[in-house]
Parts: sequence; C-alpha cells; structure tokens
Amino acid sequence: MPIKIYTIDDDNVIGSKFITGKTNYAFAVEHLYELINKLTIQRNLQNPTFYKRLRRDLLRECIIPPITLAFILDKDELPIEVEEATEYINLNIKKAFILDGIQRLNALHQAYTEPELDVALNLTRPLFVNVLICKSMDNLLYRMITLNNGQKPMTANHQIEILLGNIYDFDDLDIVIQTEKSKGAGKVKHSFEKSNIIKSYLAFLSNSTAIDNNKIIESKLDELIARKIIDSNITEDGLEYSDIIKLINNFSEDSYLKKWFDNVNNIIGFSVGIRKSFKVVQLLNTQQFKKSINVFEETFSALKLSTIKLSRERRNLSNYFISNYDTVADIDEIDLLGKFNDEALN
Repeated sequence: MPIKIYTIDDDNVIGSKFITGKTNYAFAVEHLYELINKLTIQRNLQNPTFYKRLRRDLLRECIIPPITLAFILDKDELPIEVEEATEYINLNIKKAFILDGIQRLNALHQAYTEPELDVALNLTRPLFVNVLICKSMDNLLYRMITLNNGQKPMTANHQIEILLGNIYDFDDLDIVIQTEKSKGAGKVKHSFEKSNIIKSYLAFLSNSTAIDNNKIIESKLDELIARKIIDSNITEDGLEYSDIIKLINNFSEDSYLKKWFDNVNNIIGFSVGIRKSFKVVQLLNTQQFKKSINVFEETFSALKLSTIKLSRERRNLSNYFISNYDTVADIDEIDLLGKFNDEALN
C-alpha cells in the first residue's frame, strides 16, 4: 500500500511542508526499513532486547506512533497540494530518511522476520506517517535537535557524524575534504581537513566559537551546544552553510588565504562572524579580502601571547573582525588594535 496523504501544512519556522498520511506494515518492511541506516546523522539501533515487548505487541496488532520521514527539496519545488505531495513521496521514497522511528521500524522488521509468537505479522495493519519536506538540511537539523534534545542530547561523536553522513555533497560544491585516513595517501592540493569543516559547521549552527572546551564535561558541553543551536537564528536569517563553505572555498584559491582558513580557530571564528556580514563579504574579490586579512594578522601579532589563551583569542578576534567587517576592513593595524583592546579582548 503506497503512502496515502491526508493533510499538508506549513511549518513556518523551518520553511517546510508538514504532511500526515498512512501506509501499512508491508510498505514499511519493503521500502522504509532499508532507510534506517541511510545517514550517519541517525541514531544507532538500540539493543534489540529493549524492543522485545514492542515486537510482541506488533504481532498482536497494536498501533504504534507515527514514523517521521524527511526529504530535502528545493524551496521552489515544495509541494502545495495533497495530490502533488502524494506523487512526490511515493516516487521518491528512496530519497527519504527516517527523522523519527528508527527503533520502531527495526522492531517491525524483526517481528516480520523473527516472530516470537505463533502468528505471522499482519502486513495489512496500518502504519501512520508524518513527512517533513524541507528546503534546507540546516533547518531540518534544527528541527531534529528541538525534537530530540530533551530525551537524548547529541554526543560529540554524533555531531562529528553529521557531516560524515553526506549532509552536504562536497563533490557537487567542487570542494575536496580530507579525512585522517586519506591524508596517509598524501596532501591533496586545495583540500580541507574534515575535522575543521565539521567544527566550522557546528560553530555556524550554534552561532558560537565555544564548541569545544575540555573544562566542561563532554555530555554537558553537548547539551550546551544543542541549546545554542536551538537559540540561534539559523531558521530566520536565510543563510545556509553551503553558502559559507563555497565562499571559503573561493577565497582559498589564494594560497595565503587557504593557509589562513586551514587554521581551525580562524575558520571557526569566520563561520560565526560571517552570519552578520555575509552580504558584505560575498561581494569582495580575493585580493580585497586578502588585504584585510593581512591587516588582521599584523594586528594579531601585536598581542602579548604570554598573557592570552592563543586559540580562544584567535577564534574570538576573527569572529569579531569578520562580523564587523564593514566597519573594520579599511582601518590600519593601530586602529584595529584599539578596536580589539576596547571591544574584543577579554
């Protein structure tokens, strides 16, 4: 039974369509179960013994809470009518991933393949579904965190996996990302370290340079970052991380700027500050931006390094410099040092 759609409404916070519908166990076993390992953004399966009772209840024909599916689709193509949504979802079901309900689908599949009672799973039983069709993975991630943070905060490893799970297709963006493993084969010209890009993305989402701190218990830091993401205006300013990474990539055609962005503290500060100044900075050519970064580095070299925490101040000052780019880009080192001293240095 293909998914039958009943309602389609707008989520005006994340700019998505929220759709309700129904299918049956047969469709779930054949088409939805294979989606549960599609992205590493999704939670790992829990111990099957936790869902032993649910498997038995499924065989006894219970009704389980709706499964939530998600699609990413260009904003100009978001369906408006029920019929249009129905056609899109059923034709493109392999492009979906499970936003909520991985454990339930796994239990359903095990009830089908390994029944514990003397009855087969009734594949005609109804399975209700919710579907989010969203224009942005950033906004969808925001919704995932608002839904899941209260019950299980994201771990640091889970955050790392967000970018490992092909949220962004860097090949399409003409960007080369190197992992620790691939670096063994030699440095690729004009490539970025994946760990730096991940930290850049987290900084962008949370609107904060404080995304790693060994003075805070890891689980609490994870909760703090998740809360910062929820509190940021990621769903309101219309800026996507793909816009940011393309801008970084373009500037990095210059070897001096590439080296600057290879410093993880610089790229973190840039990724936060650019949210305030993107419209200004995107209009710059490489030489204009390089000239201003030269001034930034000359000014930074005037700091008394023995009195500051270098990594923290580089993040904070690059954030300050980029976020206030329209007012500081054309001043000299001494005036910029005065700005740092008056407004940015702790």
